[in-house]
Amino acid sequence: MVERSIGMGMSVPARFLTTAALLMLSGCSSPSSPARPTTTPTPTPSLVTAPPPTPTPTQTATPAPAPTPAVLTAASIQPESVTFTSPDDGWVLGLSECGHVTCLRLAKTADAGRTWTWVSSDNLSTIAVTDQWQLRFADSDDGWISGPRLYSTHDAGRTWTRVSVPGLVGPNSSVSALAVADGRVYAEITEALDANTNGPVVLFGSRTNVDAWYSVPSVSTGANGFAGNISVAQGALWLSLHPAIVTADGNESLSTLYRSLDGVNWRSEPQPCPPGTVATVGAATSTRVFVLCSGGFAAGSQSKNAYVSENDGATYERVADPPFGGDFNDLEASPTSVSVDASSGASAIDTSFDNGHTWTTTLGIGDGGLGVMDVGFTTSTQGVAIHGRIDYPDSLQLFMTRDGGHHWAAVAVNPS
Repeated sequence: MVERSIGMGMSVPARFLTTAALLMLSGCSSPSSPARPTTTPTPTPSLVTAPPPTPTPTQTATPAPAPTPAVLTAASIQPESVTFTSPDDGWVLGLSECGHVTCLRLAKTADAGRTWTWVSSDNLSTIAVTDQWQLRFADSDDGWISGPRLYSTHDAGRTWTRVSVPGLVGPNSSVSALAVADGRVYAEITEALDANTNGPVVLFGSRTNVDAWYSVPSVSTGANGFAGNISVAQGALWLSLHPAIVTADGNESLSTLYRSLDGVNWRSEPQPCPPGTVATVGAATSTRVFVLCSGGFAAGSQSKNAYVSENDGATYERVADPPFGGDFNDLEASPTSVSVDASSGASAIDTSFDNGHTWTTTLGIGDGGLGVMDVGFTTSTQGVAIHGRIDYPDSLQLFMTRDGGHHWAAVAVNPS
């Protein structure tokens, strides 16, 4: 399987900083404040080997026009998630018309998205169309649909079974991030036991060919916290979690990073983001990793500070900041580029092709801020993205790049 950096397109909620700050204040005066995880790293100045650079002007591509709305039909899919297991083999899950009602349907490509065929699924239409779902396949047989619940297939998508995972039982619990690598599947499960943060968030894993999920020891937010993201590149697995706690010196610690080289043994890693910001991780190669620190909001804009490490996260270099405009959604990396997707009045992908020293807006859509999600790279040249939201089904659209993210083009999914 060709590994791709996988982000679920789920940013930490906008209320995260406010909620965590309230927890910090209450924790300073209340003996019942949440216990701190023993593996929480604290950022130290020595992690950053260079001072913040002088911001560089952002090169801006000509924004793409808002996509022409497409009407749901029985002959097409409005994609809400996409996954590729090789440069040729991929699947989309999305909305279609079944009779006179909207339903979920699945389609597959064997020629890199140029043509699509329907995948006949016995019970896919029973899954709610009002929820946002993510699709991942590990190989030609084993795949998952995740969101408020988790479904698996081990027969190439013909049947889907709801999977029982410890922690994914309450009405507000969900799978917040899911990724596959080297015969294993991993999921960040938001258990929704804490009323303020919806935490705890716990990492679970399973072999890809069976539904036998287990909690990964010591990879959790603790009692309170928010989900982060999972990123995979060349055998290196990284993930972020966001515990809402107070450190011993009174500083708010909002993010932890974890890394694994075998999917079995995980260790917490230092991260360069200062207190009060949220860390999102993007693995580019087995040794190169990017971290983006997102901060305060300001009228459709948000601070975004970028760092890169070339030595497995031992030290970081501060690079140029991605554009301030737009609220941060997710970070994706490949061996040749790193991309940040954000939205406010419009939706955009901002990309760097020189390890974060300069940034170019490679996709811009004037859509009122519907957003771009599910961005990822199957190879260093081929990538995918989903534009739109399920509550505006006509806006849903698949974009692909075949030149490493320099240009993106809409891809119609009209299966035969």
